[in-house]
Amino acid sequence: MRIAFVADDLYPGYGGQAVSTEGHAGALLERGHEVRALAGAERSPTEPPGVAVERLPVWRPPNKQIHYAFPLRKKVLALVSWADVVHINTPTPLAFRTLRMAHRANVPTILGFHAQEESMTMHTGKLILPLLRGWYRFIYRMPDALIAPTPFASRLAARYTKRPVHVVSNGIRLPKTGPTERERAAALRRRMLQGKRFLISHVGRLSHEKRPEGLLELLRALAAHRWDARLVVAGDGPLRRDLERRAARLGLADMVRFLGYVPEEEKHDLLQASDLFLMPSPTELQSIATLEAMAHGCAVVAAGFATSAVPEIVQESEAGISYDPERLSGAAAKIGCLLDRPDELHGFQENAARAAKDHDIRESGRRLEEVYRTLIQARTKPHG
Repeated sequence: MRIAFVADDLYPGYGGQAVSTEGHAGALLERGHEVRALAGAERSPTEPPGVAVERLPVWRPPNKQIHYAFPLRKKVLALVSWADVVHINTPTPLAFRTLRMAHRANVPTILGFHAQEESMTMHTGKLILPLLRGWYRFIYRMPDALIAPTPFASRLAARYTKRPVHVVSNGIRLPKTGPTERERAAALRRRMLQGKRFLISHVGRLSHEKRPEGLLELLRALAAHRWDARLVVAGDGPLRRDLERRAARLGLADMVRFLGYVPEEEKHDLLQASDLFLMPSPTELQSIATLEAMAHGCAVVAAGFATSAVPEIVQESEAGISYDPERLSGAAAKIGCLLDRPDELHGFQENAARAAKDHDIRESGRRLEEVYRTLIQARTKPHG
């Protein structure tokens, strides 16, 4: 199959959409398909071998981590003319033009559902919400089908369209957990604990929409009960310095350490070394970071926002606990009880590792292949 991916930002990209696109493209390449991509220009592109990427000029809003690609007709037409199927992952003017041109060329289209109202309005403000909903109802009715990463996301997508919504995980690469990896993780754990008993981690962007201040709010509540845990935060973003200053003001400097950006190997070592993984984000359609933590056997403690898929994932897999972000003393008590019950904690950790296997990126590639073939066959099926 000739598969075309379209996204405004890609290689590298911003957030789960880009991670999903890159992972899916790689999995489909491994299955022997041809893959091309059309994306906005990047200052430091990271294009992998095997994927031919065509770049478009972009507009970058000031003080934002996103950009929008200009859908140049010639480049969109060239990609659509080549493809057997087109998979688009950002609901933008680039998506609109690609969908129209693919329809005219009788090429089936998929639109990924990665844009949540709540997270988008954090960037644009709530005044734009009626326009945003109208745009979503328009754009999500155009493709032949949608792809959503979780049942939670598929329910949200169904609000905008009657098109079929297929659940296909964004997918993760399952980690190596051999003797070398275990030894590195054990050494990192010793360095990070420095006399503490429990290692709690978080990995993610330290930016407004992820609500990382929730980490310190929860840690402060936990400190009222115990001081034998250390929180290690891997990731960077515009809020990092403010979070470091706030931790010092709250007297939490001994309980939290900010690593900034860490390479992939160190990130995986940290997750394998951790007892718990905290996820305070209010808006997640899946959360690659959480899935990676689960794959390393981390029990998950998730903020129980109704706008996040993470609590549902954790509950269904029995991989940890969720908490009411408005009742932090109760949340801290829950965490304390879990740390004091090693058998229960170990059970959550085993369940987490088991559940993460269902999100193997290779399985996501296989599922996408099935969806694509069905759409292509429907387009080529003779009438009458």
